[in-house]
Amino acid sequence: MATNTIELTGTLEWAKLFEFNRDQGEYDEETDGATAVTLLMDDDVYKMMKDSGVQKSGKQDPDGKGTRVTFKRPWKDKFGRDWADGLPTVFNPAGRVWNTEADGLIGNGSVGVVFLDVYDTKKGVGCRLNGVQVIEHILFESTGGGGGSSFGIKPKDYTQGQAATPPPAAPKAQAAAPASAKVAPGGIPF
Repeated sequence: MATNTIELTGTLEWAKLFEFNRDQGEYDEETDGATAVTLLMDDDVYKMMKDSGVQKSGKQDPDGKGTRVTFKRPWKDKFGRDWADGLPTVFNPAGRVWNTEADGLIGNGSVGVVFLDVYDTKKGVGCRLNGVQVIEHILFESTGGGGGSSFGIKPKDYTQGQAATPPPAAPKAQAAAPASAKVAPGGIPF
């Protein structure tokens, strides 16, 4: 089989599709992370994916909304194949290449299409995340805690028109006990 591209439509979750937000989780130095997206798809779309030969399995949504499958693409292919690594192409609803400055980040619940390349390998049918098109965009807005990029964070003015109160001064350090000080057996010197 030559490489075919299939289109899987569903709800996008955990879209890490750009260099600055790629998944650095469980990857080694050979791949330097991966771009990834989870797609929640209905039964018909999941069946189409399986019928194409894709060996990935998914998890049923506990609320019966369909099946979740995560698609990844290594940042660097450990075998040096240029076609297998790097960024997938991401498109906005108008079909233009995604611009994070203008379009923002892709939030959970956005509806989109995952373009998946399907091809034969020695171990069966393989697949590669080729691209994503967002159809209905939900803007990702950070609620804090994740660190990394500040993109999407909207700081608030907590001073409510008053000058910010400086933090309290740090307590003064106490002089250290001389090295010759005796310590009771089992005691801990402070």
